Amino acid sequence: MPAASPKSVLFLCTGNHSRSRFAEILFNSVAARLQLGWRATSRGLALERGINNVGPMSRPAVKTLQTLAIQAPDDIARAPLAVSADDLQSASWIVALNDIEHRPLLQQHFPDSVERVEFWEIANAPQQFPEIEREVTDLAARLITGGRQRTAPAPVTASPDPPAATDPPRRKLVTAKVARETAGRRGKGVTIVDIPLDENALRDLAGLLKEKCGTGGTVKNGRIEIQGEQRERIARELERLGYKVKGA
Repeated sequence: MPAASPKSVLFLCTGNHSRSRFAEILFNSVAARLQLGWRATSRGLALERGINNVGPMSRPAVKTLQTLAIQAPDDIARAPLAVSADDLQSASWIVALNDIEHRPLLQQHFPDSVERVEFWEIANAPQQFPEIEREVTDLAARLITGGRQRTAPAPVTASPDPPAATDPPRRKLVTAKVARETAGRRGKGVTIVDIPLDENALRDLAGLLKEKCGTGGTVKNGRIEIQGEQRERIARELERLGYKVKGA
């Protein structure tokens, strides 16, 4: 039986020369390390506005990727590409890098797709790459935990009447137990994460925690084991991902 095709993330910016290209290549590097089963592409919404762009991809973006030790020569060498309706239709997840800049372009050319787009706030500025790195890491974490969508609030055009008071649906929090274990480990303790997830989700989460803690780890007997004393750091990360954390 052939392997299932990975789910796709489509990153959009204006010229497909810097921001979306950087996000694409960085996401694919993160997804490969975490074995996410997702693959990113990127496209531009208005390539004609990039007449002053030099080369297939911006040099600052390429240098930042080199600083991060990310090698993707084919993706860096390709020319910018314009987005098509087919690109939008086939994408499992769509991200436009800047709401103010890109929402009007989508509304003008692809109005039927606007509601499917997650809008970020990445300006075309020198400090953009660390911001993109934080957003890509956050997106990967949300995909691991089931793909929680984060959308920008709708612009307020007038003073609306307050909505009727309703009780929002409550989502049952998954509880993660975090503990330190040293018995039988010759003094080399590990941090144990006991959480009710299936094997694939455990491995994805373990990969993310290893990256956040900068250390090794594994999944063993239905639990995540991270090397060293990492309880506080892991608890913070799990809470950020939406889990309820208990000490054990």
